[in-house]
Amino acid sequence: DFAIIGVKNPTPIRSTANDNTECFMLLAGKDATADGSILLAHNNDLRGNNASLIAKYPRQKHEAGEIVKFPSGLEIPQVEETYEWIVLKIYKGFAEGDAIAINEYQVCIAGGVALGSDVNDKAKEVDPMVKTGLTGGVRYIALQRSKTARECVELIGQLYSKYGITYPSGVGVADPNEVWYIEPGGGHTWAAVRIPDNCYWAQANALRIGEINPEDTENFICSPNLFEYAQEKGLWDPEEGPFNFARVFGGKKLGNPATEYYDSRRVWDVMRVLSPSLKLNPNVTEFPMYAVPGEKITIQKLISKDVLRTYYDGTIYNTYPLEGPGSGERAVAVQNCVHTNVVQLRNWLPADIGAVLWAGLSAPLTTVYIPYYFGIIETPNAYQVAGPEYDPKSAFWAFRTLASLVTPYYANLIEDVLPVWEDFESNELGLQEAVEKTALDLYKKDKNLAKNFLTAYSSGLSSKALDIAHRLADELRSKIAELSYKW
Repeated sequence: DFAIIGVKNPTPIRSTANDNTECFMLLAGKDATADGSILLAHNNDLRGNNASLIAKYPRQKHEAGEIVKFPSGLEIPQVEETYEWIVLKIYKGFAEGDAIAINEYQVCIAGGVALGSDVNDKAKEVDPMVKTGLTGGVRYIALQRSKTARECVELIGQLYSKYGITYPSGVGVADPNEVWYIEPGGGHTWAAVRIPDNCYWAQANALRIGEINPEDTENFICSPNLFEYAQEKGLWDPEEGPFNFARVFGGKKLGNPATEYYDSRRVWDVMRVLSPSLKLNPNVTEFPMYAVPGEKITIQKLISKDVLRTYYDGTIYNTYPLEGPGSGERAVAVQNCVHTNVVQLRNWLPADIGAVLWAGLSAPLTTVYIPYYFGIIETPNAYQVAGPEYDPKSAFWAFRTLASLVTPYYANLIEDVLPVWEDFESNELGLQEAVEKTALDLYKKDKNLAKNFLTAYSSGLSSKALDIAHRLADELRSKIAELSYKW
């Protein structure tokens, strides 16, 4: 996806900068989850024809003099060797950041959230974005070079400071032991925070890092001389209160009735369910950076209507039907989502089994989450086919079709689709322990046997889900014909 220039010279990828819209992300520490795993969730919301696919990249040796070229034109040196990784990405590539990825050390890029519309005018003026700087894909370059989440965050930050940033995006980074979140304030300023092990972090499209302590290097990392820079440029006055990263650099949407709660209410929607004892107010724009969940978080919880599939159901902000009372709200689950996922990382298992990408192509309410273990050798052909136009050979377009059919008739059709996928997912989760026990037994004898087993398992689920998607689409077309007549 990136151009590697040297002895080999593939065509540089095209930029997706103009396709950035909105996303949602949740990051949960190992003591905040039911089984002690790190759990990371993300919805990637773009134009609906940004078809997605799942791919695997091998560990790779690179020749001296090779260069990584970004869509902005920036070139940086390639390293001697890059690690194996699996990725859920849009067809245009991951160079702008539209992907989820895990490497062979269970280091994960948990996704990104566009922040450009929240950066305030003063911050844009004094620390402008760098047009020839790093695009969002820098996080995947760092992933290919890192053995821990902290190492990955530090490398992203170092590259931000050295080369500058073309567009501000918040990024989740994790390994089986730690979870981090990093966000830029401008072209060279940035900060990162470690989420406590017993907490989760909910993130929409506004700057979220609050008060930071640069002396607490175990839990905070920031760009060099951040406080001094902000004070010198007139972004922060110590006499007015502690340094709050989001207030210093963000807040562009505040005060505008059309955008004031666009991001904060999505955070509220998820936190009100996961931490009901906090009794959060939907009509405020700041919430705690992280919180302890009332109940331990599970994969089932994350893929439910409580998190990735939530649309304010049961509240006055309900966004379905489309013309309903919440039609002006922005929900976590939207029809134009192009891929949705949960990543599971576990430090007591080898990466081939412990790291799982629970991936759904297209929108969360009409797709299904399928487990792709890091150890798989390949994905089915249909899950590798993606392009901007409908393709009957593409799994993405099969699930995209379901979203397009259901959304205009949501109240009438969602019960024909979502319960089918929920039952499918329940069976997957019920089998997980047995599947992984078999895989681990095989792994101890022969790693390749385990990888082949996991590949067959994930591929079988993928093929079955695709068959169901095609059947459901046929059934929905017939039902829509009848509904249209009645309407």
